[in-house]
Amino acid sequence: MIPTKDRPNLLQRALRSALAQRFEAYEIVVVDDGSGAGAALAAALNSPRISSFLSGGAGQVPARNLAVSQARGQWIACLDDDDWWPSPGHLEGLAARLREGPCLAYGSGELVIEAADQTAIETLPFKADASVLATDNRLLVAAIAYPRALHERLGAYDETLPYYWDWDWYLRLRAAGIPFKRAADGGACVSVRADSVSSQTHAALRQADLARLVAKHGLAGISLKNHLGIARGETAT
Repeated sequence: MIPTKDRPNLLQRALRSALAQRFEAYEIVVVDDGSGAGAALAAALNSPRISSFLSGGAGQVPARNLAVSQARGQWIACLDDDDWWPSPGHLEGLAARLREGPCLAYGSGELVIEAADQTAIETLPFKADASVLATDNRLLVAAIAYPRALHERLGAYDETLPYYWDWDWYLRLRAAGIPFKRAADGGACVSVRADSVSSQTHAALRQADLARLVAKHGLAGISLKNHLGIARGETAT
């Protein structure tokens, strides 16, 4: 699933990487939360794999929930519109772990610091780690997959946590006893730009969201971080 909002130039890259996957049977569900430019781009590609929907500006988490509700496949794999899968074997690697039984399969990847024109300025490896969820979110949304049926059991993504819906989902899965399994690292490339949701520009909103997450799950000793800071070995933004 790919949520998007008013950045078709980035979405085009994400869709190209998704369409290049070797996996035998998959669909691409695009949910446009903006003006409709993303849905138009998806339709223009004229691929039977792609379906697109409009979420009417409800927000990125409701857009993700809409994508899950429209998905028909057995498993859900996530990809944001500004990220991409550099390896055509990415979905195959995740599927190999999922075939072993219900789990959250995850890979690692790279953080690509980009200019506004998508020129890469710096690339940093990011090693995913599911063992530290009580203190850190070290999983990349663009490099995970899990059984769609888990939503029937655990519900939708929490729309009150627009910045930490993913961490909340992982904690809910862990509390339900769902194993986390590292996949062969086809991984994901995650774009880091000045307008990224994890940038310093959004620090105050992210801090408030983090406080809600901490209260919901009874966590302690959590400080505000982002994946870029973790990749650079920093302890806080």
